[in-house]
Amino acid sequence: MLRPFIPEMSNVSFQNGNSAQVLSLPNHTTSLEALDCMGVPMPRPTLVIIGGASLMSDESVERLQTVFNQVFAPLAQSLGLTVLDGGTDTGVIHMMGQARHAIGGSFPLLGVVPQGKARLPSDRHHDDSRHDLEPNHTNFFLIPGDEWGSESPWLAELASQISVDRPALTVLVNGGQIALIDLKENLATGRPAIVLSGSGRLADSIAAATATSPPETDPVILELIQHYQPNGKLEIIDLSLPVDQMRDRLQQYFSSTLV
Repeated sequence: MLRPFIPEMSNVSFQNGNSAQVLSLPNHTTSLEALDCMGVPMPRPTLVIIGGASLMSDESVERLQTVFNQVFAPLAQSLGLTVLDGGTDTGVIHMMGQARHAIGGSFPLLGVVPQGKARLPSDRHHDDSRHDLEPNHTNFFLIPGDEWGSESPWLAELASQISVDRPALTVLVNGGQIALIDLKENLATGRPAIVLSGSGRLADSIAAATATSPPETDPVILELIQHYQPNGKLEIIDLSLPVDQMRDRLQQYFSSTLV
């Protein structure tokens, strides 16, 4: 007999004065049960942010924060998007939270984090294996698991359940092996993905492979390109594109079918 769904819901307060709802999920929980317990409004158009910000120059980091501040966050606010990401206060997730704060955004910003990797504000014991939650998020789903990557299918599935028949988009920025898992899971849902070329690491490897297919390219990357690029589900956009043009490109994925 399966263990009944017994959610552990709490409110957490951050040093910046913000608060957020945190839901710790037991095993055998479904994504719909989790969303219902959290009270997430559905259906909503959805944006998923995946990736990292490692091995980037200061100039690239500054440019990327500008993209978050002037493209991702304003679009989420104006189009009523629900945004999902990895939830911890690092890399592009930190940038997404900072961008929401910078524009005074009110859109839902949901973090999906393995329970074994999350450090709540109330945690008193320092543990290098855990990471602080980003303090500008509105909700956190702490999913069963102790390793990075265990949240990947949850992130993809939660986004699909929230968007249902509304437009949704995944954006890859920088990233490494876990981001590749995230990308594969999100593409498998049928949701289109944009790769931000020029942001480094995985994003640049995918962009290079779409152009020349270097012999050292990861076979998983080649398989994703061959499967998803011909049908328009995988697109490359360069980080150097003017922000107004980038904003227009992303808006095309949402506005044509928004009700």
